[in-house]
Amino acid sequence: MATEIQRFGSVIGINPEKEKYYRDLHQKVWPEILEQIQQAGLQNFSIFITELEGKKYLFSYFEYTGNDFASDIEKMSKNSKMQTWWEETSSCQIPLHGNRGKNAWSAMEMLFHQA
Repeated sequence: MATEIQRFGSVIGINPEKEKYYRDLHQKVWPEILEQIQQAGLQNFSIFITELEGKKYLFSYFEYTGNDFASDIEKMSKNSKMQTWWEETSSCQIPLHGNRGKNAWSAMEMLFHQA
């Protein structure tokens, strides 16, 4: 039985002084990180950047194809390389709405999807 794809979007600010470093990291994502993303059942993982009213924001989108999102994300979060990657990238980000830690990105509600 096929699992229904779950779609996730989220947003976070980016520190303008670290934008170049963030872009550089994502130009050459570490192979271990790409492997972890795949093993967690994530696909079509994308990050966009935009400027609104003089501030820059990152928008993340991915699809989940597994059976237990919380468990798969928990497994990925325990990987030491992933922890290091998140330390590097989170130093470039500005959480919104008082978010911190694992929930630094603000989840977005999907209003429309056309398959």
